[in-house]
Amino acid sequence: MTEKELLNKIKQSAEQVEVPESLSPENIEKKCRERKQEKERKKFRIRDPRVIGSLSAAAVFIICCISLRGMNDSKLSGIASGEGAAMDMAATTEAQIVSEYTEEEMDEALPAEGGALEGGSVERKNAGELYTLAESYDTVYERLNELKTARDDLAKDAGGAADGAVEEKGAVQEDASAFATGVEDMAVESVKREASTDGEKSYSETNVQTFGIDESDIVKTDGEYLYLLRGASVSIVSAGDTMEQVGEVKADTETAAADICAMYVDDDRMVLMVQEYSSSLGQEERSREQKEGGFAVYDIDYIDTDETVSVLTYDISDKKKPVLLGRVTQDGGYVTSRKDGNIVYLFTGKYLLEDYGKNPEDAIPEVNARKVSADCIYMGEQGDRGLIISSVSTSRPGEAKDTVMLLDEGSTIYMGEDSLYLYRMNYRKKMATTEIAKFSLTGGFLNGEAAASVRGVVRDTFAIHEKEEKLRVLTTDMSGKDEENCLFLLDENLKVTGELTHIAVGESIYAARYLGDMAYFITYRNMDPLFAVDLSDEKNPRLVGELEITGFSEYLHFWGEDKLLGLGFETDPKTGEQKGLKLVMFDMSNPTELKILGTKVLQETSYSPALYDYKTILADPKENLIGFVVESYRKGVKRDYEVYRWSGDRFEKILSEKLTDDGYDNANYRGLYIDDNFYIAHPEIVRCYDRADYHLRQTFLPK
Repeated sequence: MTEKELLNKIKQSAEQVEVPESLSPENIEKKCRERKQEKERKKFRIRDPRVIGSLSAAAVFIICCISLRGMNDSKLSGIASGEGAAMDMAATTEAQIVSEYTEEEMDEALPAEGGALEGGSVERKNAGELYTLAESYDTVYERLNELKTARDDLAKDAGGAADGAVEEKGAVQEDASAFATGVEDMAVESVKREASTDGEKSYSETNVQTFGIDESDIVKTDGEYLYLLRGASVSIVSAGDTMEQVGEVKADTETAAADICAMYVDDDRMVLMVQEYSSSLGQEERSREQKEGGFAVYDIDYIDTDETVSVLTYDISDKKKPVLLGRVTQDGGYVTSRKDGNIVYLFTGKYLLEDYGKNPEDAIPEVNARKVSADCIYMGEQGDRGLIISSVSTSRPGEAKDTVMLLDEGSTIYMGEDSLYLYRMNYRKKMATTEIAKFSLTGGFLNGEAAASVRGVVRDTFAIHEKEEKLRVLTTDMSGKDEENCLFLLDENLKVTGELTHIAVGESIYAARYLGDMAYFITYRNMDPLFAVDLSDEKNPRLVGELEITGFSEYLHFWGEDKLLGLGFETDPKTGEQKGLKLVMFDMSNPTELKILGTKVLQETSYSPALYDYKTILADPKENLIGFVVESYRKGVKRDYEVYRWSGDRFEKILSEKLTDDGYDNANYRGLYIDDNFYIAHPEIVRCYDRADYHLRQTFLPK
């Protein structure tokens, strides 16, 4: 018998129980009002009329639901759950019901579908001193109350400016950019990819930040089909010599305003993350001091917009008839996501102060209609921006496996092979530092591990890297007269074991990569030095190689075991004027003697999204393919998708496709290959080429 069937059976039994007069809805409501007056700070209210209306018919049902939830180990389950033990109905008094159950427990008496049902056996821990666990919801409320008081005082000092702020607050949206992802993600350790794809069907994958940790993208392929993310739906296109649309997944949304913001495809499972918006008319009472004395009280109407993100898991074994398997809905705006095996991690951001100002209890975000548990909330030093993180297993897609929330001012997210890291810049006493917190990800459960602070700021997505639970970090320090660069090695407890400082004084880090026990990075002022650092001695990293070249690289990608590809700009060494995009291939077979094998300057080009969004570049050493969009602004706007290969001593262009007339966003084009076919794919148009000579086979427009 399933839990739902069991609860229905309990409810049916409860309806036959004669409930004492003291437990009538009227008396329960009266007791609640009295308790609220006695303990106002707890803000105890029964908000849901379903609860009041059903108490007389389902008193036993409520008690049993709470008891059943108490049976689940919730030490590492991030959703609030009841703590009441099983009680004998005959021995239960109205005083017990009123005094022992919190608002959250009463709300949970009517169970929401899904939610975190798995438990852990390890106690939640602090992430060093950077993020400490909240003692209770009151800890969160106190933080928000301090911020609200400070904001209100500031508004009063501004002479009534607060009134205008209230009138506009309905237009305030979640600012997901407060929670950076270090760029919108890209790059694979190509050496590992080469080894892992031998003997398998040949097709490209999404360029990711960490090998083995998948990331969402607007175009995906599994070697047989192309999946095109198009607003609120995904088109499934057969990827043979003749493309045709064989199916479509329309996101099962609960609101009219919704967009798919992330897509994952793995075998016969598709995971979509859908941003949904719902609006309602709210009203808030305000007061204004009158010149003649006293206060005028008035109401302010505003449009209140709520954001949620739903994780929808589909069975796509039948491409013509996708089946929704489960949904997990989480408060906040979409920030980013990751997928490790069958575990998907969703990150959403939510400002808590606005909800706190209307009703303190509403400030706590919910996942599947259940509040994040108080003992799963991590408090940063300051800030009201909640980063909500949930893990969802594709084998149990209707449940949040675990949920935590971090309350701070916003952090950058990096997920390594074994751990999650959040880092942010802190500027104090004219010195900028990077604060780093580490969280373990064992079995899909997040737990605080350690924290550290290093000098300087992280300026490149790939400047931070985990290897065997140890961390390497490259920073640029701006606290002195001139900028300088630093490298820090940290152990599994984030204790600094070794460092290298005063690197390239007067320059800044533009690009970085780690391979094994070597670090490679580019700095720039007027020249483009490539540095090689030996990390094999954790206590004493050594600078072993340096090479200067004109221009600079914004993106680096390993090309086999002994070469490094760079994409950036050629510049005039005297004036710094940019002369066009540039490809460069470095020889790193001997890190102490770095060499340039070849360069190619793309004349009259001005920009490429591949410089700053690594998902937009195809860099595959096994197939010897380098593809990306280029733009030129010299004679109007010109856009092309260009594909190159490395011939041993030079770059050769093998395809150039004009995109100017398409009228689509150039950042949404992807280069893909499947066996003998090459695709330039956009959600609204796909071109297929024969890789033998790159002639155009077909242009396809999805329905």
